Amino acid sequence: MNVITRQDCDRSINQLLCLILGAQKSRASNHLHYKPADRIEFCFKLVQQEMEQVVRTADPEALQKGLSDGQRQLSSLQSLKTLNQLIQEVEW
Repeated sequence: MNVITRQDCDRSINQLLCLILGAQKSRASNHLHYKPADRIEFCFKLVQQEMEQVVRTADPEALQKGLSDGQRQLSSLQSLKTLNQLIQEVEW
């Protein structure tokens, strides 16, 4: 059985973050690669800003999709935040 390290957990959080948000937002938050909690919070702000932009500029069809996608991303980010909090509580 392999021992799971803190580094493994942080890498997993970062990989999931990239899958949830896509390459563009992932690259925008890459400067926080070694601080998963800060990166997740930064991504919350990116998604919220994107949703605000959709509300200001989108037609009704795009609005529904943009808000739905944003809500899904926010929900997934909340799940990552919960997992990261658990990782923080483990004594390595």
